[in-house]
Amino acid sequence: MVKNQATQRSTSIEETASQNAQAASNNRLIERLRQVRPTGRVVMPIEPDATTLPDFPLENGDGLKIPARGTSVGVYGSVFNTGSFVFVPNHSTGDYLRLAGGPTRGADKTSMFMIRANGSVVSAQQGGSFWHSGNEFADAGVQPGDTIFVPEELNKSTFVQSAKDWTQILYQFGLGVAGIKSLGL
Repeated sequence: MVKNQATQRSTSIEETASQNAQAASNNRLIERLRQVRPTGRVVMPIEPDATTLPDFPLENGDGLKIPARGTSVGVYGSVFNTGSFVFVPNHSTGDYLRLAGGPTRGADKTSMFMIRANGSVVSAQQGGSFWHSGNEFADAGVQPGDTIFVPEELNKSTFVQSAKDWTQILYQFGLGVAGIKSLGL
């Protein structure tokens, strides 16, 4: 986290204030995550309409809790309208993202993921490959009780920052060429 903050450059007072606010927000999130204790849950791949449980050995002190079937789908993170939406059969993650207004400008669309009600995870990174980067995540089926999360992109750079970087590179390159030429090499 410190490395991430140290590598961000700002070109104005507003950008510096924004980066400081983002850093404070990230630090609060890290503190909350440090306080979370594992629940010891085991993910069981059970379909929502299953009538039997898979064989699973229980150990001393284990308990089995089967929650009520969900009736909504949560969409949270960097979207325009976070919240829970009524489950509609045959709706995809893309449909629920549209209901939430879609990802915001600062969203990290390549890192979106869905936590299924059974505890398993489906992510946008699972669908694509080096040769094919299709959007299978948007077409993924959603089950009642699932939660879709769109994270905020952490390493953003503005056009001005990128232009400054390239200008600096070209300037250094030009100095190197001029130095070599003045030496007569």
